[in-house]
Amino acid sequence: MIHAYRNSPLTPTHKSHVTSMWHGLIYINHCMMEGLSTAGNIQGCPADVLLVIFKSKSISPALKWVNDFVLFCVPSSTATDATDTNTNAYSYNLSSVMNITNPLRVPWHPIKVKCQDFGPTVSYVGFIWNLEDHSLSLSPKKYLKYLKKVCSFLCSSDSPSQNHGMSILRTIQHISFMYRDSRSTLLPFASFISKFPNDFTTCHAPKSVLESLRWWEAILLNPHCAHSLKPCQMLNPDLWVNASTSWGIGIIHGNKWSVWTLMPGWKAEGRDISWANSIALELAVCILVEYNLCNCSIIICSDNTGVIGAYDKGRSCNIPHNDSINHITLYIVPSNIMIIPTYVASTLNRANPIYCGILGPSHLHTDLPPVLPPELNPFLWNV
Repeated sequence: MIHAYRNSPLTPTHKSHVTSMWHGLIYINHCMMEGLSTAGNIQGCPADVLLVIFKSKSISPALKWVNDFVLFCVPSSTATDATDTNTNAYSYNLSSVMNITNPLRVPWHPIKVKCQDFGPTVSYVGFIWNLEDHSLSLSPKKYLKYLKKVCSFLCSSDSPSQNHGMSILRTIQHISFMYRDSRSTLLPFASFISKFPNDFTTCHAPKSVLESLRWWEAILLNPHCAHSLKPCQMLNPDLWVNASTSWGIGIIHGNKWSVWTLMPGWKAEGRDISWANSIALELAVCILVEYNLCNCSIIICSDNTGVIGAYDKGRSCNIPHNDSINHITLYIVPSNIMIIPTYVASTLNRANPIYCGILGPSHLHTDLPPVLPPELNPFLWNV
């Protein structure tokens, strides 16, 4: 709908309480203005009635979010010709909808601007929903808009204000509906915004905020990345991880083993055993990425409940641990992979011996261990 709030009329008894001042004169408003706490309810009443009207005319299902409506047209019958080609028949079309709403003077946007005819894809609440592929994506226009917003923040030499930070946070919160594993990037922003004493102060953006934005920059640079809504295939690649402060990180993949020792000086700047266990999970993901998997859920066995809980929540209060979660999601989001860290008792964890330094047979050592991410090179050494 065009100007959903400004097209929502007020009752005569309420008009004297909703006024505007312009050039020293006070004007009585005949329609609702956006921003009032009651605006949503007033606009929602005629919108809800319109859904009831659609349903009474057998136009269903129909959804709406504020002034954004989406109508579905389901085949009423299907016929098959001599060549086994199916032809669908529909009980209504876009003209049927307009025949209902035009007499009611519903202020729709022009079809070529923000509306569309029935089709396999539909734009709704800022996303493109593909009904044939069962996928969700951002429109090219949205990708460019959000990428420009993120890059502008990263390239700006000025310290951001609270409003600027809130604007970025609202944007990435919206996109995180599509990228569920991006939740770890929201925590640094929420913490940063809470530091502002008022709306006018500017503050230097910390490293954690900039790294979160670089994560989003990398994601938004791939405009063809769609999120599949289909149930993912569950895979168990027989992958086991563990870590210890005295030795390092051990990973078992099938009958192969890999070990990294922790370098002197690793335990600093917040890096602790929870970070090491998260890095074990990250290295396991690096192994999986080399197999070019996509659209699947993958089980990784671990006996560290803290790391499993932090990954399930998508965030950690420990900054290096949270950075590791960010790196994991950066690897798996483009391929629509979901990682399922699964708890096993320490006595049953196959990675237990090697993470303590009891290495496996040399002929079962991984021939080509995954390339370490640059940020881990100072802290790990492959054995």
